[in-house]
Amino acid sequence: WLAHICPKDPEFPEGTVLSVYYDTPTLDLYDEKANGDFLKTKCRLRWYDPDTAPDMQRRTAFLEIKRRIGAGRRKARVKLDLDRAWLESADLDSPGFQDLPASCAPPLEENLPVDMRAAALIRYHRHRFVCPFTLARVCLDTSIGLDRINKRLIPDVKCVSIPSVVIEIKGRMDANIPWLRTLYEAGFRRRSFSKYGACLGRLTRKER
Repeated sequence: WLAHICPKDPEFPEGTVLSVYYDTPTLDLYDEKANGDFLKTKCRLRWYDPDTAPDMQRRTAFLEIKRRIGAGRRKARVKLDLDRAWLESADLDSPGFQDLPASCAPPLEENLPVDMRAAALIRYHRHRFVCPFTLARVCLDTSIGLDRINKRLIPDVKCVSIPSVVIEIKGRMDANIPWLRTLYEAGFRRRSFSKYGACLGRLTRKER
């Protein structure tokens, strides 16, 4: 349906998004989201398929730190060049994953808890479009699920998927976009949504 309304993104129309989400041993960052705290922090390592790295042995990835203070948001991002085989197969409890936030946070002028660990790898499929009315990027995310879990933080559980379909409009949300009404009539609802929070909520049965 979106393809009939919005032209496809000319540069990256479709692909897979993979994100390693970081948290503390007591899952404090997840609790901030689940409890609706006024202050929230998100730290993740993200990469994409298809990849843009010229060397087949390497992967282009991004370490991102996002802050939310009430309705305000701030995002810092650094580009990384990582070994492909390690990134795609290493255990999330490996020192390589653990060391990344500590090495990247100071250049980004961000402070993170000292005990941050890679908690979960979340994978989903993304279609990208361009809104013809506002030129904002429109992302359709499906097949959302946990791909790898740090069993030291989240022991004795199986990887899960969630049935949610997410449409995200990047940039300023314009309530006057004509096709939004059709989405609402189809059952979509405007809300804050965390894929990491939803997947962990499914594990802990706090969300359905």
